[in-house]
Amino acid sequence: MLILGHYLPFLKRLFVLLTAAAVSIISFIEPAAPPDFYEPAGTADFVLFDALTRAQGITTDGEHLFFSENYGLVKTDLTGENIVKTNLIAIPPALLLKGCKHIGGITYYDGKIYCPIEDSKVFENLYIAVFDAETLKLVKYETVPLEAHEYGIPWCVADKATGLLYSARRDHITTINIYDSDTLELIDYLEIDMPIHKIQGGEVYGGVLYLSVSREGQSIFAVNLATGQVQKIFDRNLGEEVEGEGMTIIRM
Repeated sequence: MLILGHYLPFLKRLFVLLTAAAVSIISFIEPAAPPDFYEPAGTADFVLFDALTRAQGITTDGEHLFFSENYGLVKTDLTGENIVKTNLIAIPPALLLKGCKHIGGITYYDGKIYCPIEDSKVFENLYIAVFDAETLKLVKYETVPLEAHEYGIPWCVADKATGLLYSARRDHITTINIYDSDTLELIDYLEIDMPIHKIQGGEVYGGVLYLSVSREGQSIFAVNLATGQVQKIFDRNLGEEVEGEGMTIIRM
C-alpha cells in the first residue's frame, strides 16, 4: 500500500483563522481527475490540530505511521488516527535559536526516524536529525553541506537494505546526495537522467527510490538506484491549491 500526504497551504495559518467552516468547505473541493490518475483504495481526512500534526512527511516501521509537521513528530497506529506518541517541539533548542523551523519528509531505518531540518526561506542552517522511533526523543544531529543543498533539505529517505540515506536540494534535481546513516556524512552522489522538481518525500522499495513532488501533477516518480533512470508513475488528483507532501509504502 502506498500512502500519500498532502495539505492545503492555508493549514499553515490555522492558528490565526477564526472559523473552522472554511477549512471544511475548501478541504472537500474535488478537482477533475487527470488522465493518468489512479483512484485511491481509500482515504483518511484530518482537520484542525490533527491536520497540522500530519502536514509534512510520513514514514512507517511496518507497525506504526510516523508524521512530521513543521516543528514536531507524531507516532500513530497504522490507521493514522490513534496517536501513540508525540514530540511536538522536536527541533532541538540550539537549532531553534538558529532559526530552524521546518521538518520535511522523514524516513524510518533501524529503529530510528531520520528528519531533515532547515531554516526555511533562509537556507543557511541545514541538518539531518535522528530520533528514537520508540520514544521520539532526539539521538543526534549533524549539519549537511550547503553547496549540496541549494534552497534547503526538504526530504531524506533511507534504503533499509544498504543503510544509505538519500536526499537532495529543492529545485530541478539532477543529482541525489547519498549519506551514511551512521555518521550522517555525505559520501557519494547519484546522477539521474531526468530532472525532478520540488520533492517532498519518498521511500525505497525493491531497489527503487519512489519520490513524491509538490508541483504540477503532484506526481510520484521512481528512480532506479542502480542506473539513475527516472520514470513518472502517476499523478495525484489534489488540485491547484493543494501541496503534495510525503509518502510511505507498506506491504499488505
